[in-house]
Amino acid sequence: MNKRNISPAPAPFSLDNVADLYIRVSTTEQAEEGYSVGEQEARLRSYCSAMGFTVNAVHIDPGYSGATLDRPGINKVIKDVRAGYVKKVIVWKLDRLSRSQKDVLVLLEDVFLENGCNFVSIMESFDTATPFGRCMVGILAAFAQMERENIKLRTMMGKQAGLKEGRYFSGRAPIGYQYQMQQNGKLALIVDPYTSKAVRDMFRLYASGKSESAVAGYVQEKYGLFPGLDRHSAVGRISRIMRNPVYMGKVRMKEECYEGRHDPLVDSDLWQAVNDRLSQNLQAFKRSYGESDGLLCGLLFCGDCGARMSVRSWKKKSGERVKKYMCYSVSRSTPAMIRSENCSNRKKHLTLAELDALVLEEIKKLALDPAALDPLIKESAEEAAPDLPVFQERLASVEKQLTRLLNLYQSGVMELEEIQGRLAALKEEREAVQKSIEEAEEANSGKLSKEAAAASLASLEAVIESGDNAALYDLVHTLIEKVVYLNGDITIYWAFC
Repeated sequence: MNKRNISPAPAPFSLDNVADLYIRVSTTEQAEEGYSVGEQEARLRSYCSAMGFTVNAVHIDPGYSGATLDRPGINKVIKDVRAGYVKKVIVWKLDRLSRSQKDVLVLLEDVFLENGCNFVSIMESFDTATPFGRCMVGILAAFAQMERENIKLRTMMGKQAGLKEGRYFSGRAPIGYQYQMQQNGKLALIVDPYTSKAVRDMFRLYASGKSESAVAGYVQEKYGLFPGLDRHSAVGRISRIMRNPVYMGKVRMKEECYEGRHDPLVDSDLWQAVNDRLSQNLQAFKRSYGESDGLLCGLLFCGDCGARMSVRSWKKKSGERVKKYMCYSVSRSTPAMIRSENCSNRKKHLTLAELDALVLEEIKKLALDPAALDPLIKESAEEAAPDLPVFQERLASVEKQLTRLLNLYQSGVMELEEIQGRLAALKEEREAVQKSIEEAEEANSGKLSKEAAAASLASLEAVIESGDNAALYDLVHTLIEKVVYLNGDITIYWAFC
């Protein structure tokens, strides 16, 4: 009888069994913990062989920290998953994927599960194809949320303690100062030789009787400050600068001031004299508002020539007098305020009451729906500094590359001569990116915080019911930076945007 050996038919190919293997090891771990690339790959391949999985690719990140996802290997894994090439990602241990709970959660939810890909960690028996594995996603989310809240609380407590000790906290140094890294690793304010002169001139000139507009023109021309800002915006910036107690050596937390560790630019007497005059001028402006009854006095600008708009009065045929806002270039009542001989803002002159009511109605809409602040703030930030997130992301990437190169040098993997050129190039790029960030932040600085805007909006109803016109004037001028009017078209520029 003839015998014939018959081999079983090969199992049909299934994409569900195709996997990417991911390996990460830092130089320290390889030396001290035995997580070598070769050892990890051997164990991962053995696991795939035992489970009947097909290996699509092995992606390796040697010498990379697990604190960030800015790694070429993990980015290739993400591309494979999103392209649908694999349905499994396998690692030796969970911390090979990332040491950041937040990053692990983002990968699991937004990359792997979102694309129908399971994640397997051999050491922890972690497999999102199982109910237990999926449950672990929720547990990780809870821990990640708790960690974020703890970080926020620790940051707030640290900031409060630092302010009480006289340390200044902000994303960037106030004009007139610059940050300097101290030996203890903390940033401290030091006087900037150039811009500090401009700040001292602001206080000196305003205390001598010059107007804010004259001071703005002087520092813009002499020091080149506030490039791109018109005179009105520059005046607002200077007003905020002169009200900041940091310039008399203080740091502020809400309504409390503490002695700062930095050198003051002006003495407390001069600072107080300037702020007294600022307050007096504001009160005088309010009195002017009370006489004219113009809610938008000082905020309204022509959409054609850019001149201010003031209240003018007409007498109707019936004998009734009516008040309207009119551009100085059109009314020609004050020659010094004329911006154009051919201003076109001459049509549809709304009455003072009509225009005030339209703007007040927009404020009421925000008061009824505070959530509407978010899209306004986001849109404004993108318009004012659209490239800021890109610059910030690039700066973080450059910093990580610098750290990694230095770690490789310190661990003996690379010689100093091998990395000197790359270090110099990265440092040069870091300086350029930092400058771009400063310019982008400058374009969107000095804005009213979202919390302060929400608080002002919450008080609107009570202010209106009280009938206090001066309080309503204050509220409107707090929330609005300026209003541009052109032949019936109204554009509001919010102070928090």
